[in-house]
Amino acid sequence: MKYNITLKKLSYLFLSFALITSFVSCDQVESVPDENDILISEITGTWVVDMIYDGDPAGTNTISIYNTSANDTDFMWLDDQEHSWGLKAKVPLNLGALTFGGTDLEELYYDVTVTITDGVIVKGGATTPSGDVVDSISFKAEFSDIPGEIWEYSGYKSTAKINDLP
Repeated sequence: MKYNITLKKLSYLFLSFALITSFVSCDQVESVPDENDILISEITGTWVVDMIYDGDPAGTNTISIYNTSANDTDFMWLDDQEHSWGLKAKVPLNLGALTFGGTDLEELYYDVTVTITDGVIVKGGATTPSGDVVDSISFKAEFSDIPGEIWEYSGYKSTAKINDLP
């Protein structure tokens, strides 16, 4: 009987050891995408933009441009993170010409459509408030829930310096 108890204790000890090592043996490594693998990396990032709504200034804020899950050069995500009217759309892109735009694109924040026109990025086309020369961006957006009223965005690629943020 004593032999069975010892064997039982040893099997519990072995099982506990195996369970503990399975948790401890795996190193948790945060997955960070390599920017070299993002095909549109030259335009991705945060952009500081002045917004004009239907001809009137509507403030300064940030938008983000990032690649799609397909990671191709034909589309990009344009996302204002709901800083203005709410613009998150997958927009056709001509990476060679640095232009973008499309008609009746699905806008994901408010389940409407948006038409993006005159989208252009100019390399070295802007100077930040802190004096750095960076890329500029401009485009127009018309939302299906406010037809005929145009949002105009124009600005520069963020340097993340405090003086350059809105």
